[in-house]
Amino acid sequence: MDRIDKVLFILPFSTLVDEVSTEFSLMFGGMEGGPIAGPVYERYGQLGLIALTIFSFFVSLGCVWFLRYARRRIIQGEGSKLNRVVLLYGVLFFFLLEAYIMRVVVQNLFVPLLMPSLTLFAIQYGVTLAYFVSASFFTRTEMKQLIRD
Repeated sequence: MDRIDKVLFILPFSTLVDEVSTEFSLMFGGMEGGPIAGPVYERYGQLGLIALTIFSFFVSLGCVWFLRYARRRIIQGEGSKLNRVVLLYGVLFFFLLEAYIMRVVVQNLFVPLLMPSLTLFAIQYGVTLAYFVSASFFTRTEMKQLIRD
């Protein structure tokens, strides 16, 4: 298991952390504003959010497994340069998805502080950018190797 796999395996567990932070936010009067989770929360309440979290955990775990399987096949020599580039962009997409979830977690944790919206906006997107850049930097040697081989 290399660095790319380690960073990718954060994704399924980040959905669980998102659920915990959402529950924390709801305790302090926050609202669920996600495009999928918002209507689920309105219709089914907290049990709906828990079911959605479990579903998203297994879907993201399946996506990570598929990316690992595709990487293994490409490393074994069964992929063209185009397949390698598509895989690289897929991995970067999931890094960005992890960064977005971490932004939501930070946003949920700052609900009790009642910060000004511009400050919260800067913190949210600063966390997203910092997470994405650090994940990309942490895996840069494996990414280069994936493209070169």
